[in-house]
Amino acid sequence: MRSVRESTPHPDGIALGQELSLRVVLFHEAVASRLGLNATEHKLLSLIARDPGIGPSELVTYTGLSHPAITKVVNKLVDLGYAERHRDSSDRRRFTLHATPLRRQRMAGVLTPMAEAMEALVDGMDEAERRAVTRWVTGTIDVLRRSTAALTETAGNPAPAPTPPATGGAAAP
Repeated sequence: MRSVRESTPHPDGIALGQELSLRVVLFHEAVASRLGLNATEHKLLSLIARDPGIGPSELVTYTGLSHPAITKVVNKLVDLGYAERHRDSSDRRRFTLHATPLRRQRMAGVLTPMAEAMEALVDGMDEAERRAVTRWVTGTIDVLRRSTAALTETAGNPAPAPTPPATGGAAAP
C-alpha cells in the first residue's frame, strides 16, 4: 500500500491526518510489542512515567477506562517489572504508581533512533515553521481530547448499525 506522500503530490489535511494517525498507531503498537505489551498498556505506562505518583483512580479519570481495566493493566505492568506500587504514607488504602529503571532502560533502547530522527527533523526547521507545527500539534491534541470526551460521553448510546445494502431480491415481509 502506498503512503499519502507517494500517492498524492499535494495531499489534503484529511489525508495527511489519516496517514499520521495510522503511523502513530502502528509505531506505538510496534513499541508496545517490543516491551511485551499492547498499545493501551504501553500508553498507560507512559502516563505513569510522565506523572510519577499517579494513582489508579487518576488513570481512570484521565483515560476514561474502567477501574477493572486499569487494575488489570497495572497488575501486568508490575508483574513485568515496568512499574511499582508504593503505599501512600497518609492513606494506607491508597497506592501510587512509579515507572521503574527497567522501563526507562527498555524505552531508551526502543525510542532512541526515532527520537534522534525527530530531533534532526526539527533542527531543519526555522522558528516560524516550529511555531506553525507547535500550533497545529497543540490544536490537534485539543480537538482529539474534546472528540474523545464526546465519544466517551455517548458510549452508552452507540451509533446504529449500518443498513446492509439491498441485494436486489424481494423485500422481506
